[in-house]
Amino acid sequence: MSQFNLNKIDAIGSTNQALREQFQAGRLQHGQVLWALHQTQGKGQRGAVWSVEAKKNLTFSVFLSQEKLSFSSPFSLNCSVALALKSSLDALDIPDVSIKWPNDILSGEKKLCGILIENVYRGKSLKGSIVGVGLNVNQETFDHLPQASSMRLQTGRTFVIEEVLQLFLKQFSSQLKNKNEGDLFEHYRAALFSIDQKRDFRKGETQFSATVKGVNENGQLLLQLSDGSIKEFALKEIQWVY
Repeated sequence: MSQFNLNKIDAIGSTNQALREQFQAGRLQHGQVLWALHQTQGKGQRGAVWSVEAKKNLTFSVFLSQEKLSFSSPFSLNCSVALALKSSLDALDIPDVSIKWPNDILSGEKKLCGILIENVYRGKSLKGSIVGVGLNVNQETFDHLPQASSMRLQTGRTFVIEEVLQLFLKQFSSQLKNKNEGDLFEHYRAALFSIDQKRDFRKGETQFSATVKGVNENGQLLLQLSDGSIKEFALKEIQWVY
């Protein structure tokens, strides 16, 4: 894990935002990890708030310099993060772990983890990515969030949060060393929630059913529609219906 430099703090608004500010100030190096015992203003996809209890969950961000990454597809980084999280949770015997497109990790049909990747630029030049992770570890109540759960609720066990983080960093390091993007996409597809199953989705005001077939190299979800055709859907184009 020598490629990661871990900085632990008690509390912060957003680890992603803190790393972005360090980048803008020219003080951010490849592999910098910011781990907050309590994050008060965590962000999710579509501007959602990621709210957690203090010292019961794992909230951290990692900065990766673009020059250190050799992926041909930007979505490869998403795949690497998600697969590292799945491998970590599998190793800890969390049941039925899958990756729910675009950026959630589930146990069964309960959400354990969210991923938020934000790119940083100098002018128009991409310089790196900040990977934010919020993982529910030992929290036991989730008011008004019926789809949320935690590692503890799914197993009945209490986990040492730092050990979970170190396991992820080890798995993530291994994923980043794998330069075969074909294998990466294949493993990601195999780990997808509801792969080859029919699910309900919403596009605008329209709800429809379709079969999940995979994700393409641009990160678009591939769905087989009722007429048998396969269509690509972008991140903000559709939503899952529970």
